Amino acid sequence: MPEKSHPHGATEVLEDLGSSFERAASWVAAHPLLVSVVIGAVLATGGGWELMRTRAERRESAASNALDETQRAYLAALGADQNAIDLPELANPEAAKQIREEYLEKFRAVALAHPGTVPAALAWLEVADLLQIRGDADASLESLRKGLAEQPDNSRIAGLVHQRIAQFYEDRGQIAEAAAEHEAAGDLPGFPLRYLALSDAARCYAQAGQPERALALLERIESEAKEGFPLPAEQRSLLRELRASQAAQPPSP
Repeated sequence: MPEKSHPHGATEVLEDLGSSFERAASWVAAHPLLVSVVIGAVLATGGGWELMRTRAERRESAASNALDETQRAYLAALGADQNAIDLPELANPEAAKQIREEYLEKFRAVALAHPGTVPAALAWLEVADLLQIRGDADASLESLRKGLAEQPDNSRIAGLVHQRIAQFYEDRGQIAEAAAEHEAAGDLPGFPLRYLALSDAARCYAQAGQPERALALLERIESEAKEGFPLPAEQRSLLRELRASQAAQPPSP
């Protein structure tokens, strides 16, 4: 069986390729500046990402060091152990107040000097705590929101801050607002305490007179978490009550 003929033989193909290479070489020779820019951009792509990553790591490291130094100095000023969880009460209330005011500004300075880092978000939480102790609730809430803004895509930090804001609202009796913040924390897939946050949201929604939302969240936990998060006894009781209440309602016309 005869072979199929090709439009070009090997010689013609090589000649075509040679012509293409010559045309390309001529174009490169005629546009040296543009070629240099393109090559530089290509080479910089890989190195640029590496440089950005290195700079980000350095920023986080510098911010972490600044926060650690400030926290250690704060604990030392209070006479507390470096691993202390509960801070001691100083015998002199005025001295304690002065220390808190001094370190409130120092933690704020850390946050402002290292924006966009995890330590900046944590520094805003420290500021919020000290403002809460001072009795400036509105400023404390503002600091919590600043901490959230520093790391909106970091589920662990964002979840923690949403929970803190929720507790703030609960303390003020703003239960519906607290429920929304608990739910926001629970909606973050990477937040380790997300189902606990959703159960807190359900509790708050029930208290705020929104039983449908409370029931939906509890059933969501039951469906999604399975054995990974058994509902606390209080929430199990609430779930039974909400289901019984829903079953007792007359069907919609």
